[in-house]
Amino acid sequence: MISRYSSVFTAIVTTQLVGLAGTLVLLAASAEPLPGTSSLLYAAAASVVGVAGLGFFYHALSRGTMGVVAPLAALIGAGLPVLLAVVGGEQVTVLRWAGIAIALGAVVLISLPGGERTSGERRRRRVDLGELPLVVLSGLGFAGFFIFIDRATSAGETWWPMTVVRTVGTVMVLGATAIAILRADGPSLRERAVHVLGLRRLRGRSMAGISLLAVFVVAGMGDLGGNVFFVLAKHAGAFSVAVVLSSLYPVVTAIIARLVLNERLRPLQLAGVALAAVSIPLLR
Repeated sequence: MISRYSSVFTAIVTTQLVGLAGTLVLLAASAEPLPGTSSLLYAAAASVVGVAGLGFFYHALSRGTMGVVAPLAALIGAGLPVLLAVVGGEQVTVLRWAGIAIALGAVVLISLPGGERTSGERRRRRVDLGELPLVVLSGLGFAGFFIFIDRATSAGETWWPMTVVRTVGTVMVLGATAIAILRADGPSLRERAVHVLGLRRLRGRSMAGISLLAVFVVAGMGDLGGNVFFVLAKHAGAFSVAVVLSSLYPVVTAIIARLVLNERLRPLQLAGVALAAVSIPLLR
C-alpha cells in the first residue's frame, strides 16, 4: 500500500516545504506586524482541519467511494461556510444566491464519475453508507479551513496567518511521513525512507526524477498561490463569494486536462463548465 502512494508522500512533503519557504519570503518582504494570539490560533486551527480534511479525502478515495467523495466534499466544503456567513449577517443578493447555487451545481457535475468500463471500476463508484462519515469529515475539514482562515485574517492580516498555516501543515505532513517510514518494512531506517518516498524510483531515472520534482515544486507554488489569493479575495469582497469561487477549482482542472493532456470532457463535465461560466458574472 505504501509503495502505491510513494509519489504522493513525496508530492505532499515537497509542496508543503515549497509553500512554507514561499510564505516565509513573502512574510519577510511584507514586514507585516505580528497579529494577536487569537489570529495565530485560528490560523493553526485552519491548518489542522485542512490537512485532516485532505487526509480523510484521500482515505475515502482509496476505499473506492470516488463517485460520492468529490461532489459531497465540495458541497459541504463550500456550502457550510456560505451558510454560516449568511447566518452571521453577511448580505447576499438574489443574483448572488443564484450564482452560488449554479456554481455549486457546476462543481458537482464536473466531479461526477463516468465512463466506467469494467465491473471493478463500477464497484469503485458505488456508495457505501459505512464510508460516508469519511466523506463528510473531508468536507467538514475543507469547510473548517475556510471558516478558521476567515477568522484568522478578519483584521486584515495575511502573511502571518498564512505562515502559521504552512508551518503547522508542514509539521503535520512530516510527522505523518515519519510514522509511515517507521511502520514500513525494511532492514534499515534509510531503506524504509527510500521505499516510502519512492526515492529509488526517482534515482533510477534521474531526468524523469528531476522533471517530477519540478512538477511538485510548481504544484507547491500553485497551492500557496491558491491560499494567498483566497485571503486577498476575501479582503476585497464577500467571504461567501470567495469561498464559492475557490471551490470551482475542479472546473479549472478539467479544462487544463483537456488542453494539456487532451482528455475528452464528458457531457456532464461540459455542462459543469458551462454552468461555471454562467455563475461567475452573477457572483460579482
